[in-house]
Amino acid sequence: MSVVSIARPALSRAELAELTQRYAEEVREGRHEVHADPDERWHVRLHCDDQVDVWLISWTRSQGTELHDHGGSSGAFTVVEGTLTESVWSGPVEAGRLRELERGTGSTVTFGEHYVHDVCNTAEPVAVSVHAYSPPLALMNFYDAEDGALQRLATSWTDDPEIATPTYRTVDEMLSAARSGITRLSPEQAAAAAAEGALIVDIRPVWQREVEGEIAGSIIVERNHLEWRVHPDSDARLPQAVQGQRWIVLCQEGYTSSLAAAALASLGIPAADVEGGIKAWTAAGLPVVPGVTGVEQVVPAERAADGAASHAS
Repeated sequence: MSVVSIARPALSRAELAELTQRYAEEVREGRHEVHADPDERWHVRLHCDDQVDVWLISWTRSQGTELHDHGGSSGAFTVVEGTLTESVWSGPVEAGRLRELERGTGSTVTFGEHYVHDVCNTAEPVAVSVHAYSPPLALMNFYDAEDGALQRLATSWTDDPEIATPTYRTVDEMLSAARSGITRLSPEQAAAAAAEGALIVDIRPVWQREVEGEIAGSIIVERNHLEWRVHPDSDARLPQAVQGQRWIVLCQEGYTSSLAAAALASLGIPAADVEGGIKAWTAAGLPVVPGVTGVEQVVPAERAADGAASHAS
């Protein structure tokens, strides 16, 4: 079984800008009804197809979003009337910080797939804006900014840009939500996918790899570096991190790997994980290599041919 790619057709940022401006003009002409709700942001979807969805949103005073991205979708928004304050995360190109920018009537903002921001109406007059996302919005990650870094608070699969930050009562609920949006592979399926070009990325700490062994051909990446190492647009990416590369995340028992694979999927990276982790891999009789490989290195296959015993039973 191959890892499922979530790549979808997308409009350019210029096309998104033109689209939001066109719908904004329709709103000004009275072709779309606008409401204002003092308790929560009012919104309605104006258009949706395989490439893009378009939303009309109104903002009363103090209404705003939380710090979020768009799950790998690019986008644009045009302010139809009023003023919005946008706080934009500076991203990996400089020390992390939020920049406050005022977006007045007629302003159009476009953004790429890794854009993180929040938007708020800090003025008394109602603000109205048109937003477009391509591919259509399917997932949002919510963040907190602390000490120059982003901390991901939650991930939600959604087609609604106004969804509240999801919360989970238990870790099991969070794990279930993560697994609902990824492909999970049995050890045998993972081995077959790797033979067809998918790459297994092992996120286990060194002490676990010392005990259980490693999979020949897998890449060792520490969990806290994973997104930066496998995203094809990251300045810190691995040589193997090219557009469209399929990744299979491996941990000890298949729990942390699910959360990690969901994080990659939220960035538009084709990712799956191994059910049961390395424990299930060896229980299935699949081979492992004794010893420890350096971080961000490929586990060499020749170590399996040195006569060292396999951990597989």
